[in-house]
Amino acid sequence: MGDKSRILGIDLGTTNTCVAHVRNRVAKMVPTDRGNLVLPSVVARSARGDLLVGGIAKDQMLTNPKNTIYGAKRLIGRQFNSRVVQDLLGHFSYEIVEGPSGEAAVRLGDEVYTLPQISSFVLAHVKRISEQFLGGEVTEAVISVPAYYNDNQRTAVKEAGRLAGLDVKRIVNEPTAAALAYGFNRALEQKILVYDLGGGTFDVSVLNLNANVFEVLATGGDTFLGGVDFDNRIVDYVLEEFQAQTRTDLRQSPIAMQRIKTGAEAAKIDLTLIPNVVIELPYIEEHKGRPLDLRIPLSREQLNSLTADLVDRTFAICDKVLGEKGISPREIAEVILVGGQSRMPLVQEKIREHFGRPARKGVHPDECVAQGAALLADSFGSLDSLTLLDALSMPIGIATTGGRFRKILDRNSTIPCGRSFRLPAPRQAGAEIVMDIFQGESDQVVDNEYLGTLRIDGALAGRKIDFKLSEECLLSVVIDAPDKGPTPVELATKDTPETIKEALAEDDRRRQQSSGAPPGEVRSGFLSSIRRIWSG
Repeated sequence: MGDKSRILGIDLGTTNTCVAHVRNRVAKMVPTDRGNLVLPSVVARSARGDLLVGGIAKDQMLTNPKNTIYGAKRLIGRQFNSRVVQDLLGHFSYEIVEGPSGEAAVRLGDEVYTLPQISSFVLAHVKRISEQFLGGEVTEAVISVPAYYNDNQRTAVKEAGRLAGLDVKRIVNEPTAAALAYGFNRALEQKILVYDLGGGTFDVSVLNLNANVFEVLATGGDTFLGGVDFDNRIVDYVLEEFQAQTRTDLRQSPIAMQRIKTGAEAAKIDLTLIPNVVIELPYIEEHKGRPLDLRIPLSREQLNSLTADLVDRTFAICDKVLGEKGISPREIAEVILVGGQSRMPLVQEKIREHFGRPARKGVHPDECVAQGAALLADSFGSLDSLTLLDALSMPIGIATTGGRFRKILDRNSTIPCGRSFRLPAPRQAGAEIVMDIFQGESDQVVDNEYLGTLRIDGALAGRKIDFKLSEECLLSVVIDAPDKGPTPVELATKDTPETIKEALAEDDRRRQQSSGAPPGEVRSGFLSSIRRIWSG
C-alpha cells in the first residue's frame, strides 16, 4: 500500500461528490478545481463533443439538457426493464436506454454509456484533482454507498472505481462512515442514530459505539427518497401555478423545465434561512409572440405543506429500524444529521419532537461521509485500527414456486457472514441445478431486485454450497467441489428479471395443472428439497 495520506475517502453522491484524505490522523477535505469542497456529480457532452465533468458540466445544463447526465446514482446497478427504471423514464431530460447486458444506460451525444462509466468520469476527475492537491499519484480509495444499496449497485460502484483507475479497498455504507467521522478516537460509549437525507437517497442506521468499535445494530432506507423529491414538489407547484395564471404548460419545454428545477432548488435552500422567497424567471416562455415571465412566491409554510409526507416517510423508516431491535427513540444518545436535505427546518423540528433532543451540532452534513471513509482508509494496517461491524440492509434469497422469495441471509445480519447448505438434486436427472437470486424486503420476487442466476452441474448435488457476504456487503457463492475444494460460482445475469418471473409463473401453472392444487402450493423436486433444507 502506498502513501496513506494519498488514500482517498470518496462520497459519491447523487447531487455532489466529496473527497477527503487523512494527514496526521485528521480527516481533511480535498478542494475541487474551482476551490469548492463539493463537486457536482454531473457529466455532459458539449456541443463541440468535449466530455465535461463537475461544475463546468452543470453550468451548461440549461442550454444542453439532453446531453447532461445527473442523478446517475439512482440508476446505477439497475436493470433497464426493472420497475424502478421504467418509472424513471421521462423524469430526466436525458435519454435512458438499455445497455449491452440489459442494464440501464444513458445516451450522451451519439454514444451509449453504462452508469459505471458515467460515475467513473466523476471519480477519475476527483482522482486528478486529488493528485494535484496532494502532490503525487493516487491509486487507492474507500468509496461510500447508501446503506440500502443492493449487491448489484455496490458491485457497479466498485466497477466505476476500477474504470477510473482506483483500487477500491472497501465499499462502506454512508451512515456508517458518518458515524466514524463523529466518534473516531473519542472513546464514546453510546447508541447513536445517523439520519442521512441526501440528494437522492435516505438512509438510517442505529449504531452502538464502544471506544473504536462501531457496531451497526440495524439499518434501513429508501433509495428513492431525497432532496430531488423535495425539489420536484416545488417544481410541480410552480408549474401548476404558472398554468393557472397564464394557461401555458411548460412541461414540454426542456430548457424551461431545467430553469424551473434550478430555481426550485435555490428557493428550497433559501427557505432554510428565510421564511419567504419569490421564484422569478424572466422570459420563461412566449405566447403569441409576447414574452411570459414567471413569478411565484413561496413560503416556508407552503414548502412544509408540500413536503410533509416525505419527511413523515423518513421517520416511519426510523421507527421501523428502531422497532426491529426494540430500541426506544429516547435511548438514542445522539442523532447525527447527514446530507444537505437534513438542513431543512422541518426535519430538524421533527428530530427534536421524535427523539426528545435536537440533532448533534458540529458534524458537517456534507463532509462527514467522505471524512469517515478517509478515516477508515487510513486505519487499514494500523495497530490501533477501528473495528467496524456493519449490517446487511436487505435480505438475500432465491425464487421458489409461485414467485415466492425465500431468504438465505437475513436483514441486519452482521457482516461479514454466511450460510451453508447441501445442494439438492436437479429437477430432472442429468440437468443443471438452477437458482435465481434476488434481494429485497418483499415475500414476492416480482417486488425484489434480481441479482443473477446460479447454474450448477447436476453432478454436484449433495455438495456443500456457501452464500457469503464480505465486509463490503458483496455476495459470493462457493461450492465444495470434488477434487477441487472450495470453488467460486459466478452469478450469470444474462436472464432478465422478467424472463425469470415468467418462467416461475409458468412452472407454477404447470405444477398446478398436474396436481390440481392451488397456485403456489405445490412444492416438489428441487424446490421442495430447498424448502426442507432451509426450514430444517
